[in-house]
Amino acid sequence: MNPLPVENLTPSLSSVAGAGSVSPAGPVSPEKSGRRSGVLGLVAATVAAWAGAGQASSWLASILVHGGLLGLLSLMMFVSPSEGPRLWLQGSLQPEIAETLDLELSTLAASGDEVSESQDSLAAFAELGTLGADRIVAPPQLESFEVASSSQVSSLSMDSIGEPLALRGGGLQGRKIENRRNLALGNGGTAASESAVEKGLAWLAAHQGADGGWRFNLKLCPQCLGECRDSGVLDTTTAPTGLALLCFLGAGYTQHEGPYQETVSKGLYYLSDRMVLTDQGGDLRDTSMLDKLSEEMPSFRKSGDMYSHGIATLALCEAYAMTRDESIRLPAQEAVDFIVHAQHSQGGWRYVPGEPGDTTVSGWQVTALKSALLGKLKVPRGVWYRASDYFDSVQDDRGATYGYQGPSKSRPSTTVVGLFSRMILGWPREHPPLVKGMSKMAKQQPHQNSMYFNYYASQAIFHMGGPGWERWNPRMREYLVNSQATEGHEAGSWYFDEAWSDHGGRLYTTALSILTLEVYYRYMPMYQEAFVGDAP
Repeated sequence: MNPLPVENLTPSLSSVAGAGSVSPAGPVSPEKSGRRSGVLGLVAATVAAWAGAGQASSWLASILVHGGLLGLLSLMMFVSPSEGPRLWLQGSLQPEIAETLDLELSTLAASGDEVSESQDSLAAFAELGTLGADRIVAPPQLESFEVASSSQVSSLSMDSIGEPLALRGGGLQGRKIENRRNLALGNGGTAASESAVEKGLAWLAAHQGADGGWRFNLKLCPQCLGECRDSGVLDTTTAPTGLALLCFLGAGYTQHEGPYQETVSKGLYYLSDRMVLTDQGGDLRDTSMLDKLSEEMPSFRKSGDMYSHGIATLALCEAYAMTRDESIRLPAQEAVDFIVHAQHSQGGWRYVPGEPGDTTVSGWQVTALKSALLGKLKVPRGVWYRASDYFDSVQDDRGATYGYQGPSKSRPSTTVVGLFSRMILGWPREHPPLVKGMSKMAKQQPHQNSMYFNYYASQAIFHMGGPGWERWNPRMREYLVNSQATEGHEAGSWYFDEAWSDHGGRLYTTALSILTLEVYYRYMPMYQEAFVGDAP
C-alpha cells in the first residue's frame, strides 16, 4: 500500500499564459501611455515656470514633483486590467512519508462502490428483513481530506475514516451463566439444544489429556484409548485444545466460574506453556523435536500451522476478554503479535507466516483479532486495512461471493467465511453485496457433509437476523440435536463423514457442533445498537 503523502506548500510565482518574462504591471496600451506622458509634461512645465520666475522655493518644487508622481501611480493602479498574462500563486507538492500510518483511507469502500442491482435482487435483499428495498443505502464512504502534517495523521479518529471495524455489538455479555438460558430460548434455541450443548461439553471434558491439552487422535486419550470410533490423525495439539476451550468459554464456563473451572484452567495453562516466544510474538503452532544431533543442536519441526495458531489465539483472547485474568493477558497479546507478524503484505494469512493468504486461514485470524479488541488488547490499525485488501482480492460478484485464493462464485464455504469476515471488518448490515450474499446463504439447507460451512453460516446468518435466520435456525438446530451420539463412550459427541472429518475426527466435528449450538449467546448480535457503548 502506498503511504500517505504529507503536503508541504512551497509558494512560487509563475505565469499561466505562456513563456517569457512579464513585468508585474503588465503591458501598457498606447492610449494609457499617452495619458501618463501628458501628466508628466504638465508637472514638469509648471515646476520649470515657478523655478524660473523665482516664485517658489526648492521645498515647494519638491512637493510638486512628488505629488505629480503620486498622481501618476494612482492612474496606473485604477485603470482597467489589460488583456494578457496574469499571475497566480501556485504550490508545489513535496511528498514526505508518514511513518505513523501505513494505510490508504480508500480501501474499505472500494469493493462496494457503485453497486447497482436489479429489482429482483433488491427484493431478495429486502426479504432478509434488514431494510425495505426502498431504504437500501450505500455503505459510508471514506471522505478525502488534506493532510497538513504527520501529527494530524496520527490523531485521526475511527469515526473520521468511516468506522473500518465492526466495533458495535458482537460482545461477550451473553455468556454470563445467569443470562445464557434466556438468550438461548429468546434467540431460537430450545431446551433440547441446550441439553445437547451440556452433553457435548461433558464428552469433551472426559477426553482431556492429563497435561491439560486435547488431541484429535482419541487413541492417545487415556480415558478413551480408542473406545470412540472415528479418531482424527492430525498431530497438532494447540488446535484441538483451542477448539475445546472455545466450547466451554462459549457456554460461559471459565477458569473462575462454572462446573469446569479446573478443565478450562488446565487447558489455558497448556496453551501458554506450549507457546514459543520469538522476536515476532508468541508462536502457538506445535513444535515437535525430531531428533537430537547433539546436546546443542536439536532438530525441530512444526506439526501445526497458522490454523492452529489462530484457533489457539482465539481461545486465549476470549478467556482474557471474559475474565481479565492477568496471567492470560501477556500470552494472549504475544499470540496476537504473532498474527500481526504473520500477515502477508497483501493482507491474508496462510499456513506459514508471510505466505500469500487463503480465505479459510484468514477467517480464523480475523476472528481472533476481533476477540483481541473485545479484550482491549493491542492490534495495529493497518492490519485491518490490509485484511480488507485481501478480501477485495478474492471477492466476486462485487463482494457477494468469495473464493479460496482468488475470486469465485461457486464455493459456499469460502463465501460464508468471507462474508462473516466482512462483517467483522465493518461492512454495515444493509450493504448490498453483504445482503445479497447472505440471502443466498440463508436459503440453503445445512450441509450434511460440511460442519465447517454450517459453523460459519450459523454465525453470519445469526448476526444478519430477520427471516433468513428464522428459516435457517430450526433446520440447523434440529439436525444437530437429532444427530448427537447417545450411546457408549461416544455419547454426547458428533461425527459426520465429510472432507475434513478424517483429519480432525470426532473431536473436530463435536467442537464445531457445540459452537454452532452456542450461537444464540456466544456473541451478542454484531449489529445490535444496544451494545455500542460496550465496544472497545
